[in-house]
Amino acid sequence: MSSTSTRIERRKHEGPRVLGFAERVALFICAIHKQRADELFAGMAAPLQKKATEFASSMQQWDSGRRQARLAHEFGVRPDAGERLQQLVVRADGELRAAIVASLPPVVRRQFPQFQGGVESFPVAVRAVAARLVKEASR
Repeated sequence: MSSTSTRIERRKHEGPRVLGFAERVALFICAIHKQRADELFAGMAAPLQKKATEFASSMQQWDSGRRQARLAHEFGVRPDAGERLQQLVVRADGELRAAIVASLPPVVRRQFPQFQGGVESFPVAVRAVAARLVKEASR
């Protein structure tokens, strides 16, 4: 029997690249005032305006989830996210409430011991709606 060694190379996970000022401004403007983006970019210095415009046009290829994730990554979660999640859990009912609690991050889930239950299997549609509601409450 011959012995061979296998070399495993680990790749560094490359997260989103760090955005510069112009790209962050473009991200914010496109999220808040997409229709007025060109008008608002016009007030920037020429090199920054060019970067912002290029970044904004590349953002048009992104789906909604990617845009929202990038906004959360760059600007953080809402300061009132905890309160909004609490309202979401309290206002939901039945299976949807259980699915919402199950989709919360473990740290947040501990805030709702009254809704803890066994591991339940939810229909795909209910899980998807619950996950979306949790995301929207935190953004």
